[in-house]
Amino acid sequence: MKFTELVKEIKHKEKKHPYTIALEGVIGSGKSYQAEHLLKEIGGKSLIITTDLFVTVGRHDWVSKLEYDQIDLRNWYDLFKIRNTLASVKKMESFTITGLYDLANGEFDDTFHVDATELDYLILEGLFSCDEELDGFIDLKIFLDVSIETAMQRAEARDETIRHLDHHGWELKKSIFYDHYVPYLDNHKLRSDLLLHID
Repeated sequence: MKFTELVKEIKHKEKKHPYTIALEGVIGSGKSYQAEHLLKEIGGKSLIITTDLFVTVGRHDWVSKLEYDQIDLRNWYDLFKIRNTLASVKKMESFTITGLYDLANGEFDDTFHVDATELDYLILEGLFSCDEELDGFIDLKIFLDVSIETAMQRAEARDETIRHLDHHGWELKKSIFYDHYVPYLDNHKLRSDLLLHID
């Protein structure tokens, strides 16, 4: 499915609001970009939440975890906290989430306020957005279908320019957030409702 078809599909679906959309794909597949693009096109009162905020392992521990092969990437995401967040959204509550992972400094000092009282759409984007733990709280699961080569090139360019990772930092991130995501990739792709084809 192409992006224009996806927008049309969402707009014409019979749905209750807030309507929750999950966007998942490998690093560099364009999850953040597509989420922002989708938010603009579907209109209404919309909000994006990234699963990156729910990472449970601080950046300073990444090297040792990788060295001792102590990585089950699914357990690096607080899926229970994500589930509770989605449950509060479905109840149309206004709330603040604390102790979130700060992408800028790698610590757990970020907060995020959600006002779902009049929310039309919530877009959850990131790894494990289509995980079974979140079933019942996601209305539409979308997996971004992009070649691995293209995704890796985009991710490396983004992380080295925008996120200021050196080459070693990029290789570390790839080892964790791509290599250790691979065991889940096919299952989450199959669990999605739609495949969004990315050039």
